[in-house]
Order: sequence, then C-alpha cells, then structure tokens
Amino acid sequence: MSISRQHEPPACVLANRTKILLPRLLARHIDVGDEIALPIPNDDAVGTEICITKTSFSGIERFLYQAPIGYVTQPKADKRNQLFVSAEVRHGRLGISSVFLPCEVLRDYFYRLPQCNDQAARTTFYDLLCIPASASPAELRVAFKLRTLELNAAGAPRGEQAALERAFNIVGRPELRAAYDLLLADPEAPAVFPYGSFGSLLVAGERSRDGQTFFARRILAFSPDLRRRRFHATLRKCEFYDGSALCRDVRRKLEFWLDPAVLHTVWDPTWNKWKHLLATKMDVDGTFVPSGKYRKRHGQWELVTVPASRPASSALGHGNCPCG
Repeated sequence: MSISRQHEPPACVLANRTKILLPRLLARHIDVGDEIALPIPNDDAVGTEICITKTSFSGIERFLYQAPIGYVTQPKADKRNQLFVSAEVRHGRLGISSVFLPCEVLRDYFYRLPQCNDQAARTTFYDLLCIPASASPAELRVAFKLRTLELNAAGAPRGEQAALERAFNIVGRPELRAAYDLLLADPEAPAVFPYGSFGSLLVAGERSRDGQTFFARRILAFSPDLRRRRFHATLRKCEFYDGSALCRDVRRKLEFWLDPAVLHTVWDPTWNKWKHLLATKMDVDGTFVPSGKYRKRHGQWELVTVPASRPASSALGHGNCPCG
C-alpha cells in the first residue's frame, strides 16, 4: 500500500492498485504497510466504517477505528471502579458493536481540563471567553461574539477560533456547563459525552478478544450529525428559568435553549404561571443535532431519538462547529 498526501483529497493506493479517497484527518494516521478493513457500502450504510491495523506498532493504540455512533450511555463504573461510557456503533459491518470510552478519554478530548505544569494548558474555557465562571447565558453569548470579532480582526489562526467555539459550545449549554464546572472542581468526576453523541467517531485503541468491542485509548476526532432547521415557534412552548429558557416543540420533536440576549427581553420563572397567554412567535434558525435514550415499550427496549439544538445554535442566530 502507498499513500499520497500531495493532492486533495488524500488518496490511498492498496496493494492491488485499488485507489480509495480518505479524509485528511484519517489519512495522516496511516503509514505504508498498514492493514485497512472496510465494508462494501450499500443502501443501508449510515456513515463510513473503517478499521486500520498499525503493523509497525504493537502497543495499546495498535488499531484505529472510525464508525458512525448512536446512543452513548451515561457514565458508570467498571470492575476496577473506573468510570466509562459505551457508544453504540450504528449498522456496523466489521463485527464491532460498541466503543468503550473511559471518562478520562472524554475529559482529554472534549473538556481539556487545565494542567498545572503548562501555563497555556491552565487556561479554562471561561478564560478563553474572557468572562468569570459566574457569567449568565446572555453574558456568555455577548462575550463569544466579541471575542470572535476580536480574533477575526487580529487575523488569528483557525486553531484559536476553534478553541473559542469549543469553549462556548461547552459552557453555553446548561448540562455541559454543569459537567465542566464539576470537572474543574474535581478532575475525577464523571464526564458525559456531549453534542447528542450521534455522529462519526475516530478513535485509537484495541479490539476485544471476541472482536465485538473496541477499547478506545484516545479520541482523534468526533463530528456530530448536523441538520439545519428554520421554523416559527411560540413562546408559550418554553419553560422559563432565571437567565435561560428551554423550548420544546413536540410536533417537530425539537428542543433548544434560549437566553435573554437572543430575544432582547428579560424573564423569570414566574412567566411559567401565565405563559399560556403568550401568543408571540419567534423565528428559529439554527443547527440541530440528534440525541436519544432507550425506553422500554411492550417489554422491549427501543431507542427514541429527539433532535436538540447545538449549544451554539439559537433563535435568530447561527451556530458554530462544536468539534475541533
């Protein structure tokens, strides 16, 4: 096998001279002599599944695995009392049905906690946004827009912009912000898989003896499934809290968070007592990711999916890529 990285997109030439095109991120992890296994695509394929065996490496990251994943469990402890989550492989055809992800792997990739031995790594998401940890959702959004303008004006590298987007997409969503704050206080606290978990996951690690489980030691990339939606919704469908509101659209099976800066108004929980009188409609323009959980119906477990807005998406606004 030979690999060409000189052209767009990167091409991989197999031993039988068959050429396949690979994503740049995946191609840079492949070397001459590596073994590549991938199923022949069919009409039921939901994403790219590929398993690479590093022939020149025999450690715990000998394998690379990319697959579309669906439901990810909540953190739980294994027999050694170490926290982990399990990601379900969607329509896998290489024999792997789930990806085992220790919580420390999630923390390293998604949350990137400050390290004491590196000044740059000690920067928290709040530091990147130039706000205190007590900032309200409205203050978070304003700070994100201001910092984006500053980085664009300064011609900052794409990496700095991606770091800012990651920071906002974590602390801009209430449940992820709570998990991040908990991790800042206790680095050993459980870490949840963000962004609805549905998407394409690329990890390095090893396969189980029976080949059905992939034990990830490092996340190389995650790209969530995205869908742009624009529609009208009424304020009466919102549940109002201090500084934020959760809007659920049962008919469209959507939910998303709002903050006062988006609607240019201020509310409090007392609005829930008379929200049925609100006839005001808002124009929602955002990017959504699917999320889901298993429910037992008629004696069987079924996966129920619900599209939810990405942390950076909003009414009357646009989202930003949460992965980087």
